Amino acid sequence: MPARRLRIGAIAALCCLVAGCDVEIDGAAGISAAEQQRVDRRAEQRGAVESALKELEQAPAVVYKSTIKDASGKPAELEFRITRNGSAHGALPVDGQTIQVISADKQLYLSASPEYWKAHGLGNSEQYGTNWVRTDSSDLPVNAVEALNPRKAASTLRTAVSAMNRLTDPVRSKLPDGTEVYDVGSGLGTLRVTTAAPHRVVSFAPSLVDAAGGKTLGAEMRVAPLAGDALKKLQTDLDGAIGGVGQPFDALTQVSVSVVDDKLDCTDFVGTCRATIGVANTVIGGASGTPVHLTLTVEFSAQSLGAQTCTADANAAPDTTTSMSCEVKFKLPNRNASYQVQAKPAARGEVRVPVDVNGVREKLKSEFATLGG
Repeated sequence: MPARRLRIGAIAALCCLVAGCDVEIDGAAGISAAEQQRVDRRAEQRGAVESALKELEQAPAVVYKSTIKDASGKPAELEFRITRNGSAHGALPVDGQTIQVISADKQLYLSASPEYWKAHGLGNSEQYGTNWVRTDSSDLPVNAVEALNPRKAASTLRTAVSAMNRLTDPVRSKLPDGTEVYDVGSGLGTLRVTTAAPHRVVSFAPSLVDAAGGKTLGAEMRVAPLAGDALKKLQTDLDGAIGGVGQPFDALTQVSVSVVDDKLDCTDFVGTCRATIGVANTVIGGASGTPVHLTLTVEFSAQSLGAQTCTADANAAPDTTTSMSCEVKFKLPNRNASYQVQAKPAARGEVRVPVDVNGVREKLKSEFATLGG
C-alpha cells in the first residue's frame, strides 16, 4: 500500500511540472510592446499603399510629370496625360530627349527629332523629324499607353510592392511642399504614397512598371488623378492635337521606289530642260489602298553651264508606276553653241496616313462622356 501512494504522488508531481512548463512557453510566445508597434507600423504602411493603389486604379485619367534638361541645361517639366481607356496626350523624357505623344482611337502618333528616328533604324529619319509619325509601341522603349494606363500601372506597382521585404521598417520622408510620404523601396526604385488619408500615389520609379525599359524614362515620375475641369481640358487638348496631326508619316509601312525609265528633253536656243521619269513603288504592310507620297529630285548638269536641281511631288496608288516630271532653265552664254546636258534622277517615297479628324473627335467625345468629362 505505501508503494502505491508514492506512485500516485509522483504522477501528481509530474503533472504539476508539465503544467508549469506550459505556462512558461505561453509567456515566451508573446511579443514585446516595441515589436508590436513595429508590426502595427508595417501594417499601417501596407494599408496606405493598397488604398493609394486603389485610388490610382479607379482614376478616370491621370497626369504624369517628369523633369528633363532643356537645350540650355535648365530643368523643364514634361506632362503626359492618359485615360484608363488609353487615350493620351503629352511628352515623355526618353533617354534625355522629349518625345511628343498622341494616342487616340487606338492609334499612336509620335513627334521626335531626326536623331531619334535614325537611332530606331528608319531611313526617312530626316523627313520623320519634321512631322508626326504613326507607329506602334515598338518605337518607344516603354509601351507607355499600356504601362502608364492608371489601371495597368496600379496592378504592376502592386505586384512590385508585394515582392518587397515585408519585415523592413517603414520609411517616412517629407516632400518640398511638406507632404509626408512613405518611401517604399526596392532594387528597381521607390514608390511614394501619402501617409495621411485619403492616401494617393505621389510618385514612382518608371522601372517599377517596366523593369526592362523604364529606366529610359528617368528616375521618377510624379502622378496625380485628373477629374472635373482637368479631365475636360484633356479632351479639349486631344481634340486640338488630332486636328494638328495633319497627314502623318506611316512608320508601319515599308516603301521602296525605283526609277524605271527616264526621258530628257531640252529646247534649243532657250536653255529649258525637262526630265520625265517613271517612278515605281512597292509597298509592304500598311492600310490597303493608302496612297504613297513620291518625291522626285533631278540634278541637271552641263559643262560651262553648271548644275541645277528641280523637284516634283505626286501621290500614287501602292504598287504602281507613276510618270513624274520637272524642269530647269539654264542661262546660255552662247545661243549658237552646243551643250551636252546630263540628268541624274533620284526618288523616294513614304506613306502618309489619312486621319478622319471628325470621326476621332466623336469617339473621344463618347469616351470622355463615360469618364465624367
